[in-house]
Amino acid sequence: MNSSVAKAAHSPQPAAPLQQFLEDALQDARFAARIDTAGDESALNVTLLSSKTPFDRTVEAADAWLARAGIEATAALNTGYDIVLTLRTQASVHQLITVLLDPHIRAHTTATQLADLLESHCLFSDVTVHDTHTIEIVLPDDNLRAAVGFAALLGSPGIDGGLALHRPRGMRRLAERIQWLLSGVVASTVRVTAVPGCAHAADQLTIRMSIDQTRRLAQRLARETPQPRPDLTVA
Repeated sequence: MNSSVAKAAHSPQPAAPLQQFLEDALQDARFAARIDTAGDESALNVTLLSSKTPFDRTVEAADAWLARAGIEATAALNTGYDIVLTLRTQASVHQLITVLLDPHIRAHTTATQLADLLESHCLFSDVTVHDTHTIEIVLPDDNLRAAVGFAALLGSPGIDGGLALHRPRGMRRLAERIQWLLSGVVASTVRVTAVPGCAHAADQLTIRMSIDQTRRLAQRLARETPQPRPDLTVA
């Protein structure tokens, strides 16, 4: 192999061919940004529009974050005072995805998996990503029936025994019992609260868990047999 061929073989690959790959990662991470090719059409300019950007909107803060993260990129401000990162190599694209986007992708993937599992057991829920470390699960239902069903799935049928769930005190006691139950399931302490409803909203139990705790809960629910959906066919 002559020197010119060897040099070409070891030269960094340009970032532009990975534009679609990066756009897909941004979408999976629910991270708002715009991607354009740079002037020579070999690099990518990534305009950060998300409130989840992990640094202040200054070039100095962006440069400092890039250096700490080990990402080979440069930062600038556009006319709208948005941070624009210029990625020149495919390695820098992979670095940005690994450091900035993968934690968000993991959180959203975990939340979606849990929501699907709860739905498969006919439990209506609202599962949201609070940040890259925390997921919030809301089980809304009159007298917290969904929360009682959730506990039954985890091996504690009748967890509401002796509780007046139409009263705030009874709801708080149920939240305490479910907190102890869940903490055992995921082998660490979780936060559980119950809030009485009103004329426009049902009572609700709210669970806040880390990503790893949520994954352990999902693994437990995946071992349970899904409930058959009710037959809504009109005879």
